[in-house]
Amino acid sequence: MTTLLFFLLAIAILVFVHEMGHYLAARQCGVPIERFSIGFGRALLKWRSQRSGTEWVVAMIPLGGYVKMDEPSFESKRLMSRAWIVAAGPLANLIFAALAYAVLFSAGREEPVSVIAQPKAQSAAALAGLREGDRILAVGERGVQSFNEVRWQIAQLLVGHGAQEVPLRIERASGETQRLVLRIGGTSERSASEPGDPAAAIAVMGLAPQSKSVRVIKVQPDSAAYAAGLREGDRIIRVGQEEVRQPEAVISRIKESLGRPVELVVADGGELERVVITPRPGQDGIFRIGAVVGGEVETIHVSDDPVQALVKGVNRTWEMSLLTFRALGRMLLGELSWRQISGPVTIADAAGQSADNGLKTFVGFLALISISIAVLNLLPIPMLDGGHLMYYLWELVRGRPLSAEVQETGRRIGVALIMALTAVALFNDLARLAGW
Repeated sequence: MTTLLFFLLAIAILVFVHEMGHYLAARQCGVPIERFSIGFGRALLKWRSQRSGTEWVVAMIPLGGYVKMDEPSFESKRLMSRAWIVAAGPLANLIFAALAYAVLFSAGREEPVSVIAQPKAQSAAALAGLREGDRILAVGERGVQSFNEVRWQIAQLLVGHGAQEVPLRIERASGETQRLVLRIGGTSERSASEPGDPAAAIAVMGLAPQSKSVRVIKVQPDSAAYAAGLREGDRIIRVGQEEVRQPEAVISRIKESLGRPVELVVADGGELERVVITPRPGQDGIFRIGAVVGGEVETIHVSDDPVQALVKGVNRTWEMSLLTFRALGRMLLGELSWRQISGPVTIADAAGQSADNGLKTFVGFLALISISIAVLNLLPIPMLDGGHLMYYLWELVRGRPLSAEVQETGRRIGVALIMALTAVALFNDLARLAGW
């Protein structure tokens, strides 16, 4: 229920921002607004402004919204005015994202330092010569302070540019500085990962922040871990006879157990305790114990002054927008998997998880989805804002608008494309739930 509520809250905020962009631009251009609606279908709440005559509505189906303008007034406006009104919606989403990022950068945050754990044998990181304790100073030509920045820069190179090599500048524990190159193509781990999934790609590259110990973050009720007595806050010292400091090591040993009992040595406060757990297979056949584990890593406090935070917020929004456009382009070329498209189920789950992790994480989630909404609406698909802008570009070049018949045909094509994208997104959601 909490996940659903935060999903609806996120959608309501972002739809309001988008439609308010259209609304303000239309009012600026002198176009009367008949209705401003959050959601579709039957009105649950409505109020009419005596000053403007606009009817403000909250409707039953919350997945979207619209601004209904006086059509004759809108069509009578100059081409640039109409284009401005249409473009103002996506622009409002981008402005919202930039401001949200600026608030996060200004507020400060604790992020893992860019010191890496021991890479897995034969991973790209191991083959490049990286070893435990190395501090990453730069990815390409961009300096980094935290492991989050390392992930972001690598994701841009992998998804945005399809890079097969990632140059790194590192500092050894001895203080020596070196330049290394991560080579992505050709490794067995890379071919085994989902193409174009930056999180999976970075993980199989062997890059992870150095962890001091492994702590149990969450234990699911009625799980094998709960039945065995594992509790939130327990620190896992050993799995069998192997001492562990990385969450990945614990997860790997549990998967490899194939259902055989696994003995964990955990610390609850100052006392050591042995816990024997029998992992259970999920729908995907992978054995799990029903607990979320995480590493206890050294962190660095990163914050910026308001001006610098605003500049970084604008830059992050621009970079994320370009990354999204490039990823979509590579999907069309077959270089990225369509499995990366997420639907409402995945977005709802992400909204709930981000809310559980605190206000800052939820604000970051809103910024990310706001950019996605802006990019989606700018695609040159009839019915979307980008489709209308494409019509206006034609009108600007040819000196006359497209015929009503052509626009109607475009509308039908747009509906079909949107339905196809929706079907792909829902299929991906179901596939993730089923573990396919």
